[in-house]
Amino acid sequence: MYFYIKKKQVYILHKSLFFNLKDKVFLILLFLINSLFVFKYSVRLPETLNNIALLTYTLLFISIFYAHFKLKNFLNRIRNFNLLLYIFSFLIFIVFLLVNLKVDGLSLNTDRWSALDVLIKSILEIKYPYAILDHLGNTTSNLPGLFYIGLPFYLLGDIGFLQPFTFLFLSLFIIQSNIKNDQKVFIFLLILISPAFYWEVIAKSDLMSNCILLLIFICFWQKKFRNKLFKKKGLLAIIVALFCLTRGIVMIPLTLFLFAPFVKIASKKKISFLLYLFFFGVLISLPILFSLPSLDFIIEHNPFNHQTRYAPKILIILSLLVPFFLSFKVKYSSDVFLFSTYIFSGLMLITFGLNIIEEGFYNNVFGDLFDISYLSMILPFIFFYFLESFINIEEGFKNYRN
Repeated sequence: MYFYIKKKQVYILHKSLFFNLKDKVFLILLFLINSLFVFKYSVRLPETLNNIALLTYTLLFISIFYAHFKLKNFLNRIRNFNLLLYIFSFLIFIVFLLVNLKVDGLSLNTDRWSALDVLIKSILEIKYPYAILDHLGNTTSNLPGLFYIGLPFYLLGDIGFLQPFTFLFLSLFIIQSNIKNDQKVFIFLLILISPAFYWEVIAKSDLMSNCILLLIFICFWQKKFRNKLFKKKGLLAIIVALFCLTRGIVMIPLTLFLFAPFVKIASKKKISFLLYLFFFGVLISLPILFSLPSLDFIIEHNPFNHQTRYAPKILIILSLLVPFFLSFKVKYSSDVFLFSTYIFSGLMLITFGLNIIEEGFYNNVFGDLFDISYLSMILPFIFFYFLESFINIEEGFKNYRN
């Protein structure tokens, strides 16, 4: 598809990474999003600490990446480095588990966790989930695919366990990637220097985990099947159907990833894939279909009203249409995440900017007019953009040497 890099492009790609404008912009964007979280939640600190919180984070952000740059050669010389990363990741995983056990979900003023809890509990009781209130008095907007993702952790007793286990899964994926030690450390730093990521853990949110699991799938599938993405069309259809029925936003990276290759396959394969996709979509949705109330009730109480309430409808429509055209521009595996970052950044930042113009900055950051946690959905795409860029470089050098 787009995985292989020509020999003459290897040197250019290697030299451009971290020196071109978009890489610097992505790091600045990551910093700004996380700074908003620091700014919003540092108000709970004592006044002295509150005043220096953002400055401290800025210095920490710069210092960590400067130190990483200086220690690159040292990191690449360490033997058994993967073992050290395994131990480190497991320790962080344990800390995240303990945080989830310590935090009382009912004390949180975010209902991301209880919305998923309501969905799972309602389906298990064969009740229509979109009319049942969570602990903050809101209805859930989660689609039925999240039922299957969240169910194991619901049965373990804490829906918030999804985030620590997703971090562990992501850590294993990074460690097993065919990239250098310093590159692995860089990706870990992007994650662990992000207060937005910690917010997801503390709030028992599933948004970032949803995105991360999807992006791991995309990375795995393109590596496994390369130019034959529809070789296992039945298996692909059930996975795509599952992810499409988690949140509407997943349609953007999936369209970027699959639409251009889909256009190129034979008509017979197109039809069979679409039939598989429809069948598995209905199958996954069955638990909710069994509990459907009247049509008028569904129109008033459905998940799509909540998923689209923050962004202008025209921006949402454009964000869903643009990937069909950009899919044909995808050349490297990292382009899926590059274009996804562009689209999500445009959607969320324009929405945030319009709200600021109308209602003011403080009302949007500290009030209920805009939920800044939705900005965190951009971060996984930045993580994976850099990860896949590293992988492409290493693959390029490997092909060049061969």
